[in-house]
Amino acid sequence: MQKDYLPREMIISYRDKDDTRLITLDYDTLYMEEEKYTPVRGEWEEFWEKLEEIGIWDWEENYEKCTMVEDYHWEVTILTNSINIYSQGCNDVPVHMVKGEFKSSLDEFWDALEDLCGWRIDY
Repeated sequence: MQKDYLPREMIISYRDKDDTRLITLDYDTLYMEEEKYTPVRGEWEEFWEKLEEIGIWDWEENYEKCTMVEDYHWEVTILTNSINIYSQGCNDVPVHMVKGEFKSSLDEFWDALEDLCGWRIDY
């Protein structure tokens, strides 16, 4: 039975010239390489609040900055019972305004994900 605070699907990837990181959800457990963690309901609820704050549900489908070299590529797929997001980028990220300054929503997403699973996710 699907729990209402769990996403139906969650796949997050980040790739640069040195490394690739892939985080997936299998039912209620997050996996990254040999790491695995099963967040409890309160941790998921905090995660969803942080995603609301950064405006993830309003992200565009594609962020791309033309450069001679692909420095990094990222993808975020989150499917829930009520709302979905698929967004990807190459050398560019979504931003939002905080106290008159633009901040990287993607950086804040990585921080929220680190808080959820307790792993250090270098990006």
